[in-house]
Amino acid sequence: MAKEKWYKDGLKFACTQCGNCCSGDPGYVWATKDEIRKISEFLGRDDGWLAKKHLRRVGLRYSLTEKKDGDCIFLTRDGESVGCSIYPVRPMQCRTWPFWTENLKSKSAWDTLSETLCPGMNQGNKHDFVQIELTRKQRTW
Repeated sequence: MAKEKWYKDGLKFACTQCGNCCSGDPGYVWATKDEIRKISEFLGRDDGWLAKKHLRRVGLRYSLTEKKDGDCIFLTRDGESVGCSIYPVRPMQCRTWPFWTENLKSKSAWDTLSETLCPGMNQGNKHDFVQIELTRKQRTW
């Protein structure tokens, strides 16, 4: 029998739109060619691609770029309001936060993130085990 997951009874999460998951230390927001095309179309580009200010190549993959302050290039801040300028077409990596495998490795990992990065973790609606696993394993829209 497979090892029982520590989050078998579900987890609470409700996005507070703080923007913390879209800023901070340098990193990668991976985007597939299909996601790049969707973002490009959403931005009204005719070529199905993104400008260098929005996209960088990392080996054989592509990642959204970051501003000098660590914010994702598509993160918007207007006073107290924080948002994503491409929210309807954001990459899968963004869509599945915080139910990433590395965040679910242990209760300690989850709780540390909830205390240091994401105020929406352990708050709001409860997501059941099946929802969490479907989200965690999701790779395409």
